[in-house]
Amino acid sequence: MSLIYEKYRGAWFAKDVETYLSCFHEDYQVYLHASGRTITLANYDYDRTVKYMTEYQQLYPTLIYENEDILVEHFYTLAPDGSCEAILWSSEKKDGLIWRTQNGCTPITKEDWEAHPKNKSNKTSEAP
Repeated sequence: MSLIYEKYRGAWFAKDVETYLSCFHEDYQVYLHASGRTITLANYDYDRTVKYMTEYQQLYPTLIYENEDILVEHFYTLAPDGSCEAILWSSEKKDGLIWRTQNGCTPITKEDWEAHPKNKSNKTSEAP
């Protein structure tokens, strides 16, 4: 069994775009429900990935499940403006690599994030 989560997640936090992209199958595609767009490696915006790695924070990444066929994870993304999204990624795998991804995003306003129990900067929270 080829598990990719640790390599993929580690590359993200190390801001290692080359290793991060090596986790994706050459036929990779992600379907973005909000815009209806499908992104493939052929039309992938590498500069945007660098921007997200450097300007956005991914918080509380959680591996929900991974096996030879699927990878499911959850995390929060904190934008530079203080807004936040709770994100659930579900990725099919092919040849041990991330192949097809769909996601679900729940927007969290800046005000709601400031009061959220997972927000470590919220002094009243008891975040793990």
